[in-house]
Amino acid sequence: MDCPLGVAVAAAEARNDREKARARPLRNAAAMLRTNACRSLLLAVPLLVACGDASGTGGGTGGGGDGGAGATGAQSGATSGSGSAAQGTGSSSSGSGGENAGLVPVFVAQGHFGRLMVSCDDGQTWVHNQSADDTAECWSENNLPDCDHSPWAGRGLAFGNGAFVSTFGWGSPGVMRRSVDGGTWEDVWVEPPTFADIAFGQGVFVANASPTSISTDGATWQDGGDLGLNVGNVRAIEFVPHDGGLFIVTGESGDNRDIVLSPDGIAWHHPTTRPNECGSYVINVAYGAGTIAIFSGHGTVCTSTDGGDTWTLRDVAGSLSSPGVWTGSEFFVYDGATLHRSPDAVTWTAQPIEPPNIRIGAMARSDAGTFVATRGGWQVWYDGQEMYRSTDGVTWQVLPAGAFVPSHPINFIEAGFVEPSSVCPAP
Repeated sequence: MDCPLGVAVAAAEARNDREKARARPLRNAAAMLRTNACRSLLLAVPLLVACGDASGTGGGTGGGGDGGAGATGAQSGATSGSGSAAQGTGSSSSGSGGENAGLVPVFVAQGHFGRLMVSCDDGQTWVHNQSADDTAECWSENNLPDCDHSPWAGRGLAFGNGAFVSTFGWGSPGVMRRSVDGGTWEDVWVEPPTFADIAFGQGVFVANASPTSISTDGATWQDGGDLGLNVGNVRAIEFVPHDGGLFIVTGESGDNRDIVLSPDGIAWHHPTTRPNECGSYVINVAYGAGTIAIFSGHGTVCTSTDGGDTWTLRDVAGSLSSPGVWTGSEFFVYDGATLHRSPDAVTWTAQPIEPPNIRIGAMARSDAGTFVATRGGWQVWYDGQEMYRSTDGVTWQVLPAGAFVPSHPINFIEAGFVEPSSVCPAP
C-alpha cells in the first residue's frame, strides 16, 4: 500500500528534506506496534483537565503536528455554510441556536501516533492532548518511525449525530475511535480495514474503503458497497449537499485517477466526463453556490455544477497547502501565506495574509466564522509546530506557547458540538 495522498501535500519537498532533517532520539518506537495494553491505557487514564486549561494533557497521552509528509488532510468546508456539524466532513456547523442550543461548539484535531486534542473555546486553546506515545517522534531516526504507514497513522475524522469518529491505521490495521465530548475516546472497532478517511451525511458515517463501511452512530458498523474504482488506492471521501446530497470518493494509483459518487455510501457510479488530472493529489472536497470543488496539492481545482456528472479542471496556484473551505459567499484555499478566494471556484484572486511568515496547513472553519489551522510543511511539528486562529481568514493569530501541546503531526481538523461536560464545560 503506498503513501496516503491526503497526508502528502509537501511530499515532493519532503523526500529531499528527510535526509537533511535533524535527528531526534526515538525513545519508544515500540508504540508503533499497537497492543491491547496500549489501547487499554489510553482509555483507562482519567481525563482531568477542563477545557481552557492550556496545559492540555488530560488522561491518555499527548501529541501534535501537521500532516504526515507535510500534509493538510483536514476535511474542511464541504458544505454550503453548514459543514461538519451537519455532515461531519467539512467546516462545521457552529453557533448557538436551533438544534445546537445548549451544546458547546468545539474543534477536534487528529494526527499521527493516535493523536487527538480538542478546543472548547473557539480555537484559542487546545486541551486533552493525547496519543499512543508522547515520547516517540515521527521520522526522527533514519526516517523512522514511518508515521504515514502504521497502525496509529491518523487517517480521518468526521462529526455527525452528536459524535466525533476518528480512524487510524494505514498499511496495518488500526482502530476506529468515537467520542461524544471531544476528549474521552472509545475504541469501537479494533483492527478494522484500513480506511482512507471518513465522512458523514444523510444520517450515516461512511468509512472509505472498498467495500465501504456504514454506521448511523459511529459505534456499530456494517458493510456498505463496493466502490468500483478503476484504480487500486482510495484517497479522499466527502459528503456534499448538492440536490439530495451525495458522497464523493477519489482514487489514485500512479498516473491513474478515478472518481465515484453515491447518494447513500452503498451504490456507487462514475461521472460521465472527468479530465485525467481530476482526482490527482486530492486534499479535500468542498461545496458552495451549487459547485462541487475538489482541491489538489498541485494547485488545481476540479469543479462540477451538475452533481458530479461532468468535471472541469481549473488552475488556482502553483501549489496548495490547505484544504478548501466555503465561507458562505466564497471558496477560500491557501498556498502558504497566500489566500486564494473565489465566489464560484472558477475565477480566483490571490491575497497575502498576515502574518506573512506562516504557512496554512490542516484547517477547518466553523459556521460562526472562526478558522483554525496548523502549520503546513515537512518537519514542522514537535518543536516547530504552530497552531493558528482567524475570524476572517486573512489576519491570523499564532497561538502563544502554552495554548497547546506541540507534538505529533496533525492531519485533520473538524468542528462540531458536544454536550457540556468536564471536558468542555458550558460557557
